[in-house]
Amino acid sequence: MSVRPTPARLLRSPQSDPPVLYSIGEPTDEEQAYLEMINRARANPAAEGLRLQAATDPEVLSNYAYFQVNLALMASQLAALAPAPPLAFNIKLLASARGHSADMFTNAFQGHTGTDGRGLSERATAQGYAWQRLGENVFAYAESVVQGHAGFEVDWGGSAATGGMQSPPGHRNNIHDARFREIGVGVVLGSNGGVGPQLVTQDFAADASGRPFLTGVAFYDFNTNGFYDAGEGIGGVAVTVVGANFSAITANSGGYTVPLPGDGTYTVTFSAAGLPVTTRTVVVAGGVNVKADLVPTYAPPVIAGGNAAFLNRSNVLSFSPVGAATSYRVEQTKLLPYAAVEGAENGTNGVVAEISNGYAVITTAAHAGGAASFHLAMPAPVSQFLTLRPILRLGTNSQLTFASRLSWATTGQVARAQLSTDDGATWQDLWTQAGTGGSGNAGFVGRSVSLAGFAGRNARVRFAYTFSGGSFFSQTDATVGFFLDDIAISDAREVVTPVVSEIPSGTAFVFQPTNTAGCSFRVQAQIGTRRLGFGPAKDFVVVPAPTVQLAARHPPTGNQVQFDIGLAGGTAGRLVAESAPEIAGPYTPDPTAVLETVTSGSAFRITAPLTGERRFFRVVVAP
Repeated sequence: MSVRPTPARLLRSPQSDPPVLYSIGEPTDEEQAYLEMINRARANPAAEGLRLQAATDPEVLSNYAYFQVNLALMASQLAALAPAPPLAFNIKLLASARGHSADMFTNAFQGHTGTDGRGLSERATAQGYAWQRLGENVFAYAESVVQGHAGFEVDWGGSAATGGMQSPPGHRNNIHDARFREIGVGVVLGSNGGVGPQLVTQDFAADASGRPFLTGVAFYDFNTNGFYDAGEGIGGVAVTVVGANFSAITANSGGYTVPLPGDGTYTVTFSAAGLPVTTRTVVVAGGVNVKADLVPTYAPPVIAGGNAAFLNRSNVLSFSPVGAATSYRVEQTKLLPYAAVEGAENGTNGVVAEISNGYAVITTAAHAGGAASFHLAMPAPVSQFLTLRPILRLGTNSQLTFASRLSWATTGQVARAQLSTDDGATWQDLWTQAGTGGSGNAGFVGRSVSLAGFAGRNARVRFAYTFSGGSFFSQTDATVGFFLDDIAISDAREVVTPVVSEIPSGTAFVFQPTNTAGCSFRVQAQIGTRRLGFGPAKDFVVVPAPTVQLAARHPPTGNQVQFDIGLAGGTAGRLVAESAPEIAGPYTPDPTAVLETVTSGSAFRITAPLTGERRFFRVVVAP
């Protein structure tokens, strides 16, 4: 009897399918900011109450005053709430919320029932969300994310008996309801028939699955306040979770959601081009959501090397990369001396006035020097602005000097000097003076503010007369309001003729000057559709390129070659020895070559090993 061997079986280890990409859509910066404020409040209601009690936002303070909110009562009510897990964005709820905000904007109303008769449940179902629990907040008259969130969280309204807050506080209850797991926030910006300037819908929900979510946001903390703000999000970051069936890519505003299979300990990895791979460990217990943020340190693009460029040469200027950046732009400008003193005698040639109707920004009735001054009054409770026209490159000794007089003004009317380094997108106070409710300064007072902390940056300067709430003096005569004279900025140069160009690829660009006029460059990174702020500017002088001459060639010694070169007609900041196997190239920098100085700035000796790959040599000069 013959016995055949049994064929061996190839045993394969089981393979899991790759994780499915889970999308939350593209929440806007404002929508993401609302979610971050909601999750901050859910995590620590007591701290949120103290934060709101100490609010400084003028619109928030105005509503506190109007509704006579009992801030101590509000803070104590929030302190009594239990913490709740974070909410995760859901693309279907996002569409539902956006659709309702758009309906309120188009048809100029505020309410929970749309003009088509549908309520929240019908809208969520229409988007395909299998809801088990729903809740909604709407606000068609929000001024900003900060004011809108405060409106929901404080829930101002009601009567004096309820502390100027609604009873029960339904909006606040929705925010802190631990039974909700997901959310959609829809924001529309604009005004129409009384609604606006911001309309927001928040749709809270939980589906029947009961699954937990990992959620969070990737952002650069540009203003170092330890919290996400609109404009700080990092898009395009890959989020992977060991043991999960889903992964995510952060939206342009920075947010993400990853469904998890259940309780357990999970390893979360964040990765993006130019960013170090970051790993987090999260623990899910009781089937509740968890939050993991990515907040890498931001470093702007800095142009490397010296400050000289060769005339009629292609000067390659490299710069440091920005983590997660997908492209870059470069701005080239000229710099002119700046020594202007703005005193109103030349009219508004050097300033831009944004003021209410009913008064003139220039007055001869009061002045520090000369015959006129600038005047900001407040015939209506609206902030007034006077902005210097030039964009200035500030120096290490830059100072802002001016003469000011704040006459009759209430404590809610504040005079400010402000500076912007992002072309007016945001402003920071340099100096402030609030009114006293009385006659104020008897005359002009000289002011001086150091701008040294902004050295090397492009800046705009403006003066503001702002209103933070309460009563105000509406008169516009020469005894009321904010007066300015003799405005000057020292150690500054005016930035003119800016030209911005896309950098095709990589982290370098070419500068080929055709004249000896100096110029300045700065680089801007872009992440997806978001352009970050420009990096520090670098000034360049244009110099003639020296001529490289072969001065002497020494006989080879063993496998060593040695030759002397000289420079004529200019100076070089750096010499680079390159070698190639053929005379036609390609030439690359030779790390084995040794460069010695024979005569400083003009004569040099190069020694290098001679091999099959290094048979021909040349010297490249760099500024």
